[in-house]
Amino acid sequence: MTFSKLKKLVVASAAALAVGTVAFAQTTLVIGTGAELSHLDPRVATDVPSFERINAIMEPLVSFDFGLGLAPRLATDWEFSDDGLTLTFQLREGVKFHNGADFTSQDVKYTFDWVLDESNGATNRPLYADIASIDTPDDHTVVFNLGNANSFLLNNIARMPIVPHTADEDPNFTFNPVGTGPYAFDSLVRDDTLTLVAFDEYWGGRGQIDVVEFRPIPENGTRLLAFEAGEVHISQSQPPPTELARLEADDSFVVERAPGTGYTYIGMNTNVSPLEDVRIRKAISYLVNREAIVDRVLEGIGQPGVSMLSPELDWYTDDVEKYAYNPERALELVAEAGYADGGLSLRLHTNENPVRMLIAEIMQAELAAVGIDLEVTIEEFGAFLERVQTTDDFDLFILGWSGQLDPDRAIQRQFTTDGSSNYTGYSNERVDELVALGRMTPPDSQESLDIYRELQQIILDEAPYAYVNYTEEIAFSHPWVEGWSIHPYSANAYQDLHKVSINR
Repeated sequence: MTFSKLKKLVVASAAALAVGTVAFAQTTLVIGTGAELSHLDPRVATDVPSFERINAIMEPLVSFDFGLGLAPRLATDWEFSDDGLTLTFQLREGVKFHNGADFTSQDVKYTFDWVLDESNGATNRPLYADIASIDTPDDHTVVFNLGNANSFLLNNIARMPIVPHTADEDPNFTFNPVGTGPYAFDSLVRDDTLTLVAFDEYWGGRGQIDVVEFRPIPENGTRLLAFEAGEVHISQSQPPPTELARLEADDSFVVERAPGTGYTYIGMNTNVSPLEDVRIRKAISYLVNREAIVDRVLEGIGQPGVSMLSPELDWYTDDVEKYAYNPERALELVAEAGYADGGLSLRLHTNENPVRMLIAEIMQAELAAVGIDLEVTIEEFGAFLERVQTTDDFDLFILGWSGQLDPDRAIQRQFTTDGSSNYTGYSNERVDELVALGRMTPPDSQESLDIYRELQQIILDEAPYAYVNYTEEIAFSHPWVEGWSIHPYSANAYQDLHKVSINR
């Protein structure tokens, strides 16, 4: 439904009530999120807060279901050739964009061609670089021709919603998007509300909710108060950890928990002094009291961090240096690096996430104990993300990753020399070689396991990240909200809002 149609509907309903006839009330679902979006264009967005919104407006060819398997979305079927160099999709018929245009293979080709065009600067381009060309035999068939076999390409395709081939005709597409999803963009007031309206012609059936509002509320306690007051109806986000047990015991609310698909980490700029010295980076990693943070700060939510791979993945290995909390070893390393008498100063940036701010405060005290003065700066999420993504103006930062569902996704962007999300400037030729080899190796083979276990060992030994904790997903809803549940990949939490209803 377009906004103009919705306004007509509301006016007609009011008129019907005025003459005493029966009319239905407009329903609104309010979603509380932990941060404001950065983009609404999936070709350039990289952060979870943005994709939480995008995935209600747009759809990929395939999507992650609640078991993290791949399910049909805009494609109904797909198949690799025997040599792994051709991937063919059959597209869903009868799908419309919010502007009334038909969805066809032309839109799929346009989306991926745009991402692959280096002049466009798509951040995640390397994830799709094995696509050599795209053929469209007819409106509902797309053939991806690959230059190299890629064991994890489908997982990346599942993260790229399709935009119309006319997207470039609107210079404001980033904040005026058009998709095929169950809800259409209506308006955006930055740091206040993103409003979406139900799309009448959605192929999966019009949503029962007329209007969806996403409201960014960065402070966990404030967001929880809004939820308990009924001002927020659903939220997949972290609560104040001390409040979780109380909420779980209260029948007035629905609380769900699921193992997460990511982690929180301290990133270190390896291109600046003294962090170019691996001994300083290791010292910082030894100063992270992971168990205490999980037990006391997170109140048992999640697990202590070890590496970029979750213990839930087959490729994870326990046979690595785990950087157990060891201030004595940290002090030795700082002295070995030439700073036995102190005199070190570092800057740490993070966003207004309460847990990250508390971790920053803890690290400030831990580093002070070994003679390192740590200056902490808290920024709005968008400004913080722009800093680490586009500048070198930081020493340390606290951030997180979600959706690390395979080892390539967890390593390629962050740790290869030209990785699109290599914010630390880390570079190792052997890492680059192994990542390329891992993509071409059958994922269920011993060779694949060996490749990614060697990668973990190398990267942990060089310590561009200090892993703090593996995340756990928490979701809240009211009992009168039906048809919504927690998704283990938080970016997909709101992809099926057309199935949600309010009954009270």
